[in-house]
Amino acid sequence: MNQGAVLGAARQAVRNGLESVAAAVRAEGVPVPVLQGKLLRPLIAYAALPTTARGRTDDRFWAGALAIQMVHEASLLHDDIIDAADTRRGVPTVATERGVAAALVSGDHLLTAAYRVAARVRSPRFLEAFIHAVERTVAGEIRQQRGVGRHLSMREYRAAIEGKSGELFGAAVVLASAWGGRDDGPGADAGRRVGSLYQMVDDAVDYCPTASVGKPALQDYGHRKYTFVLEAVGLTGFALEPDEVVVRLFDPARGDGSERVLAALEAEQAEARSGFPDDDGMMAAVLGGWVSMAREAFERQRTAVAAQNAARRPSPASVESEVVERALAVGGPQEWGAYFGHHSKSFRFASRLFPAESRRQVEGVYAFCRFTDDLVDEAEVDAPHARARLNAWRTLVDAAYRGEATGVPLADRVMAEARTNEVPFHYADELLTGVGMDLEPICFQRLPDLEVYTYRVASVVGGWITELFGVRDPEVLSRAYSMGHAMQITNILRDVGEDWRNDRLYLPRDLMERHGVDLGMVDRVAAGRGPVPAAYADLMEALMEVAEGHYRSAFAALPALPRFYARPVAVAARVYEGIHDEIRRNRYDNGTRRALTRIRTKVRLGWGGLRDLRRSIATHTHPAGFALLAKGG
Repeated sequence: MNQGAVLGAARQAVRNGLESVAAAVRAEGVPVPVLQGKLLRPLIAYAALPTTARGRTDDRFWAGALAIQMVHEASLLHDDIIDAADTRRGVPTVATERGVAAALVSGDHLLTAAYRVAARVRSPRFLEAFIHAVERTVAGEIRQQRGVGRHLSMREYRAAIEGKSGELFGAAVVLASAWGGRDDGPGADAGRRVGSLYQMVDDAVDYCPTASVGKPALQDYGHRKYTFVLEAVGLTGFALEPDEVVVRLFDPARGDGSERVLAALEAEQAEARSGFPDDDGMMAAVLGGWVSMAREAFERQRTAVAAQNAARRPSPASVESEVVERALAVGGPQEWGAYFGHHSKSFRFASRLFPAESRRQVEGVYAFCRFTDDLVDEAEVDAPHARARLNAWRTLVDAAYRGEATGVPLADRVMAEARTNEVPFHYADELLTGVGMDLEPICFQRLPDLEVYTYRVASVVGGWITELFGVRDPEVLSRAYSMGHAMQITNILRDVGEDWRNDRLYLPRDLMERHGVDLGMVDRVAAGRGPVPAAYADLMEALMEVAEGHYRSAFAALPALPRFYARPVAVAARVYEGIHDEIRRNRYDNGTRRALTRIRTKVRLGWGGLRDLRRSIATHTHPAGFALLAKGG
C-alpha cells in the first residue's frame, strides 16, 4: 500500500473511532464538536501507537483522542475571539454568528467537558499528561499574546509554540504510549516536537496568499505576531506592508528567504521523526505530508510573485529616464554642498576647512554618494524598482567615467574629475554594490562580514577622495579605509533603534552572542522597555572599541596627507568619534534616543582634532613612503 493510501486508511480509522465514542458521549448530554477539519491530534495519537496496538483500539482510546480534539476546538473558539476572525474553515465563526459571549461560553463548555471525556480512558498517566497539556496550552496562548507587536528570539518563539500547539500533541503521544503499554515509548517531549513542526508549517503557509488554509493570509503578520518566517527573511518588526513581506520572502532577487524557511521545516521534521525510532512509516508519512504541503504552497506563491513582478517591472528606458530626472534635480556644483550637507552635518562642518576648489571636489563626491544612497532609501520604492534604479545609475556613471557625455552634471563632472585624477572606477562600483546590500535582509554573522559592508559604503569614499588629491601610497590608503570603517560603525551604533524599526540590524551576531545579547533584548532597547541591560551596554562598548581602533589607525596617517586635506579629516574624525561620548551619556540608549553633538560640542571636538593633528605632525616619524607626501599642502 502506498503512502497516500496508508494515510487515507489511517484518517478513516481515526474518524470512525472518534464518531463511535462521540455518539456515546453525546447521549450523556456532553457537548461534542462537529468532527471536521484534519483531526491532526487524534491522527498523531493513532500514528504513535505500536503497530500491534492499532487493531485493538476501543472507546477508551478514542475517548482520550476525542478529549484532546475537544480542547483544540475550544482553543479555536477562543482564538477567533482574540483574533476578531470572521470565518473559520470557510464559514462564519461562532463569534460572528452568535456574538462574543456565546463563543466564549461555548469554548469554556467544551474545555470543561473534555475533562469528563478524558476520564473515560481510565489511565492516570494519560490524565496527568492531559491536565498538564491543557494548562500549558492556555499558558502558551498567554505567552503569545504578551509577545504581540515585538520581535521574539527563537527561544521565545519556540516556547510559545510548544505551549500553544505542542502540548496537546504531547498528550496525544502519551495516550498512544499508555494505551500500547509502553512505559519506555515516546512521551510528551516527542509530541511537543511534532506540534512545534505543525505550528511552524502553519506559520509558514500563513505567508502564502495563494494557499487555501481556512483563514485569511498573513493573519499573523496583520496581528503583529512574530514567527520564525520573519527571522528567516531578516525582518525584525512589522514596518513593511504585507505585500512587500511576501515579495521579500518569495522573490529570488531578494535572496533565498523561502528556501531558508523550507530548510528550517525540513530540519524540524527530522528532529520530530527522531522521537519515534520504532515508527513503521505512518508517522513519517504524516510529518512528511505537512512539509510537502508547505513546499507546494511555496512553489505556487513563488510563481505568483514572479508573475506580479513581471507585470509591474518598469521598462529599462523608463527607469533610466527617472534616474536622469532625479540626478538633474540635484543640480550642479553650486548646489552639491547643500545637498549632501543636509544629511551629513558633521562632515559638512569639517569641510569648511578645505580650500574652495578642493571643497567643491569633496562636495561632488559626497553628493554622488548621497544621491546613490537616496535611489534605494525610500520606503515607497520596492526592491526590484530600487535595484533597477541602481543598475541604470551604474550604467550612466560608467559611461561618464569612460568619457561619454550623459548630460547629467553629477555624473559627468564627478566622473570626469575621478578619471582625470586617476581615481579607479572601483570606488564608485563598490559603493553601488554596498548600497544594494541594503535591499537584501541584513545579517552579519561576524565582524569581518560587517566590514565588507562598511568598506563598500564608507571606506571607498575615503579612498576615493584620498586618490582624488593625488595620494597613492598603499599604507595611507589603508588608513583612509580605516577612517571609513570607523565612521560607519559609529553611524550604526548611533542608529540601532531607527534601523531596527526599519527591519535592519547591523550588529554582528557573533559579538551579540559573546556578550549575551539576543534579538529580543535589542527589541526591548529599541522599544524603550525598561533600562538598557548591562550586556547590551557591554556590546556597545565592544563595538565602540573596534571603531576607536580604526580612528587611531586612520589618525596616525594624517601627517602624511596634504595639509589642506589632513585638517578637515582630523576635525571630522574627532567630531564623529564624539558621538560615542553622547551614546555613553545617554546610558547606551540608542534605541529611543539619537546621539547628537551640538554645534558647541562640534567646535570643541574640532579644535581638539586640530590640536592632536599639530602634535602628531610635530612628533611623527614618517615611513619612507610617507615622507614626500608630508611636505605637501
